[in-house]
Amino acid sequence: MRLTDLWTRPAVPARDALVDQIEQALRALGWLQGPVGPPRHVDSPFGIDEMPFEHWLVQVFLPRLHEARRDGQWPPESQVAVAARRNLDGRDDCEPLLHLLAQLDHDITTGGAPARGRP
Repeated sequence: MRLTDLWTRPAVPARDALVDQIEQALRALGWLQGPVGPPRHVDSPFGIDEMPFEHWLVQVFLPRLHEARRDGQWPPESQVAVAARRNLDGRDDCEPLLHLLAQLDHDITTGGAPARGRP
């Protein structure tokens, strides 16, 4: 590697780090053990008619995040933090996860632009 390669190499996107942090938060909550499997198929938004929201995060959302990261194919917008806030309201242990999901939503929806009006 040449010294100039350090300036031209792309940095690891913040989105990739968020995926890893979300996975770690799910593990810290005890909702995920072992490897992340393939995404489970659901017919309803957020699997609401099919499974608890926590299961959807682990069995559908996280595997889809891994696929998006691997393929570089991200959705044009995301609102998972809103659904998470509704489903996990009042659970103080979920606040770190909720914060990460809000960051991911913002990053996807704005294409990685910095948040305005926030410290």
